[in-house]
Amino acid sequence: MKRFMSSKRKGKKIFIGLAIVVFFFLVIALLQFLWNTLVPEIFGFKAISYWQALGLFLLSKLLFGRGFGRPGGFRRRFKNRDMDREDISEEDRQRLREEWKRRFDSRCKF
Repeated sequence: MKRFMSSKRKGKKIFIGLAIVVFFFLVIALLQFLWNTLVPEIFGFKAISYWQALGLFLLSKLLFGRGFGRPGGFRRRFKNRDMDREDISEEDRQRLREEWKRRFDSRCKF
């Protein structure tokens, strides 16, 4: 039974890995398609190849994205680092929450 579960997990990991790789190549193909469909007509630029689309994707991720790390952003890092620490007393947590509300509540109305 253990061997079956282990091979099942391994197969699941391989499938997920392959799905991620296929998704990555499909995103590049979509970028190339959209560029070649829209940009030459709108701006008069030339069409690009698949590899140029890959380079454009990587360049845009480096310039405008957060890199290739895990999603979650500042909020998750802040919460995990400061609010869930055991060495902060409950009074300090409450004081920190009040300070954040005082500073940022007017800007973060939904």
